[in-house]
Amino acid sequence: MGRAVECERLDQLLRAAREGLSGTLVLRGEPGVGKTSLLHYLASSAPDFQVARVGGVESEMELSFAALHQLLRPTLAAAGELPPPQRTALRLAFGLEDGAPPDGFLVGLAALGLLAGRAAAQPLLGLVDDAHWLDHESAAALAFLARRLYADSIVMVFAVREPAPSSALLEGLPELRLAGLDETSAGQLLASAARPALDRPGLDGPGPHGPGLEKTVRQRIVAETQGNPLALIEIGQGLDPSQLTGSAPLPEPLPLGRRLEQRYLQEIRGLPPDTQTLLLAAAADPTGDPDLLWRAGPQLGFTAAAAAPAEARRLIEIRDRIEFRHPLIRSAVYYGAPLAGRQQVHAALAAVTDPAADPDRRAWHLAMAASGLDEAVAAELERAGDRARRRGGWTTAEAFYKRAAMLSTSQPARARRMLSAAGAACDGGAPRRAQAMLDEAATYRDPRHHGQVQRLQGRIWHTMRRPADATAALLDAAAELGPVDVRLARDILVEAVVQAQINGQLAPDGATPADVARAARSLPLPPGTPATVGDLLLDADTTLQLHGLQAAVPQLRQAISAARHEAGTAPETFRWLAAACSDATILADDIALHELAWRMEAQAREQGAAIALSLALSHAGVSELLAGRLAEAQRCFHERVAIEEARGRDWSIGPLLIAAWRGQAGQAETLLDTVAEEAVRQGQGYQLAFAGYARCILELGRGRYEHAHASLTEGILDGSQLKFVLPDLVEAAERSGHHAAAHHLTSQLTGLAEASPVPRNLGFLARAQALTARDADAEPHYQAAIAHHSQTRGPAHRARSHLVYGEWLRRARRPRDARAQLRTAYQLFGQMGAQGFAARARLELSAAGESVGSAAAQVDHGLTPQEARVASLAAAGATNAEIAAQLYLSANTVDYHLRKVFRKLGVTSRRQLAPDDPARPVKGSPSAR
Repeated sequence: MGRAVECERLDQLLRAAREGLSGTLVLRGEPGVGKTSLLHYLASSAPDFQVARVGGVESEMELSFAALHQLLRPTLAAAGELPPPQRTALRLAFGLEDGAPPDGFLVGLAALGLLAGRAAAQPLLGLVDDAHWLDHESAAALAFLARRLYADSIVMVFAVREPAPSSALLEGLPELRLAGLDETSAGQLLASAARPALDRPGLDGPGPHGPGLEKTVRQRIVAETQGNPLALIEIGQGLDPSQLTGSAPLPEPLPLGRRLEQRYLQEIRGLPPDTQTLLLAAAADPTGDPDLLWRAGPQLGFTAAAAAPAEARRLIEIRDRIEFRHPLIRSAVYYGAPLAGRQQVHAALAAVTDPAADPDRRAWHLAMAASGLDEAVAAELERAGDRARRRGGWTTAEAFYKRAAMLSTSQPARARRMLSAAGAACDGGAPRRAQAMLDEAATYRDPRHHGQVQRLQGRIWHTMRRPADATAALLDAAAELGPVDVRLARDILVEAVVQAQINGQLAPDGATPADVARAARSLPLPPGTPATVGDLLLDADTTLQLHGLQAAVPQLRQAISAARHEAGTAPETFRWLAAACSDATILADDIALHELAWRMEAQAREQGAAIALSLALSHAGVSELLAGRLAEAQRCFHERVAIEEARGRDWSIGPLLIAAWRGQAGQAETLLDTVAEEAVRQGQGYQLAFAGYARCILELGRGRYEHAHASLTEGILDGSQLKFVLPDLVEAAERSGHHAAAHHLTSQLTGLAEASPVPRNLGFLARAQALTARDADAEPHYQAAIAHHSQTRGPAHRARSHLVYGEWLRRARRPRDARAQLRTAYQLFGQMGAQGFAARARLELSAAGESVGSAAAQVDHGLTPQEARVASLAAAGATNAEIAAQLYLSANTVDYHLRKVFRKLGVTSRRQLAPDDPARPVKGSPSAR
């Protein structure tokens, strides 16, 4: 009643799915507002769909992947067809094999693959009721799934109770907020619910048809319920006829909200005692397994016959699973029972749970049955937490550890287990819950324990995107642990180095790279202790920050070499590789950066580590960008964007760098503002530095040298990762008349080339020397720059050297020589897709007397960002399956986008998506990864 608008919105989803598209909707509203009724309506309107239902259960919130397993159960037989990393991740998540904790992204991608495969034959309707009670891991996987649906004939609809902070993972998805019914519809529903009571024989009342619902009674009930359908039904069915007809006063206050639970509880207490016990046992066991219930029955004093009165009143339904008619009934049964009764039921359920087949469930029931401190049960719970953690069940692990802490008989054990609970919550993406438990764990002041508390505090701040606070906490942890465990303290400082680099120019005092270096200097490695890769990286960074680049070069090279050859079995490998990538960038060593980034990306893919992959893609993208392989850089950045989108986040720095190099001024200007906002909001100053580099490149392409010179005002220090911008700044400074600045920057390049004499840096120095030299001395430097840059991986810097040489030749009145250099630059820029620099070269060619025609206008074909990503990868030779894996989509969605791309661009094959480009990596080559 009264839901025409809402029903039409749901019907639209079904119509779109019948046409091959997908859709997602989150229904939000208070308890009883009609969310479940709309799900029933949707299912009844989809006879041509497969329907998959799952319901969140409050007591199952601590069972990791429980809801996802319920949803995917009918499709698990097809899991063998998934790519091996996805298949393994799903098996690990469901406890079907042992191994490292699975990456949540791979689990979500596996779910997408299974459901998309199921929907290929017939549209699929997924209904998730009480989504606010989903376990965290299932909610994360389903939110990932919902964000990646597009052309799979799948409809996903979630019903969420408001307010429900636990449903934050679904934020950002399309939603429909349900209010109460309008006055007319609410009155009709109330009358319908009250009708049986008013139609009792022997009742007299006004009107020709006997007693009726008195008008003022209806108005008051509708007003006080605010049109809540469940409240209207329950009140209409629960009030006496005399109250409904107005001959007796209404109760004050009306039984609303939590009082509905009390109404259910009153109904339950009117049942036979054995039926009440059966209902309590059913409410205490989240598995809904009838066999378990019947096995516990003899101990608790009920048989299967006790279920009949509850079923007759439609309180429960027992089939393959035990289901309560409404979640409030289950809540009323469980929390309305005395503590002793709940403990008795849990003890019985523990006794009939097989310790070999389900040790975790047994441990949980034992914990809930405990009436006091119990170290034996606490130890069993801790072991269960360890098992859950190994399979990535962070929420379950958190619950086990926390309950184990509460049952611990000693303060050290309690603190240790509470710290484990906080760590599981942090790993599971729940930093606020982690913080609450960490505060409790911190009350135990043992130095080693407190150091670990501070380390976890740093991880929590990192998860909450507060890198400055994370750095400070990690420094505190290292200081606390140094006197008792210098090995661990130094490992923590490696984490602090990475966090301090993220802070960049926004780092406050106490959280800068120099602060980390001073802490590391006070914690040298004890004599005779073998140095790890982390130690080498830490010592190199310490020397760099405290004594400068020249002093640090030998250590930086040793650390980079160690990271490149490390076997890769240590859990710190990704952190080491990330730090080594930063060191290679500091040295402007493009060869080392490329190899390290490739290795980090390959290992992250092999291990299914999406967060590490995200960081690896950033380093790989920068490496390809600086080589001038813009298509490959864009591929890396596109996948990084896809990962962030799947996490419900934005990441704009990569697209900004591409837009700047491609000379897309309008897009770049917009992204510059976006990146500045994101950087300040997240405290990530490194983004501001890269944004300055993007502006410098954009302005150089446009020939606006004064603007380019002003783009990086902070300067390039020894520890900066932006040394590759030094030759750009020399060009901008010299061309805008800042000659002293240009000479100073050239001296910095001299030091860089001495520290890292790779061809690219030697070419940088030669080009800077040419730009700042007298005309009589410049030409050999230009030629040296071209020679060095001809030995680099990509065309970018060779093209730039040809360009400035050609410009110098034209000013020297040597037009024929100038045209040769400018023509080469123009061709290279065109092949790269660097249209800004290509336009600059074209103007110079025209001034030198060679007509090359007007630059091709950049036509806006109306591609969406997702279509552009698909087109870019397809043009590079990737198959639909490979594109799907890189963009975290289904193959069906990729095919749909590709068909739209073909239509918009007017092409008929993938080979027509991009012109032949000799710089484009061959599919399957190392550079294509």
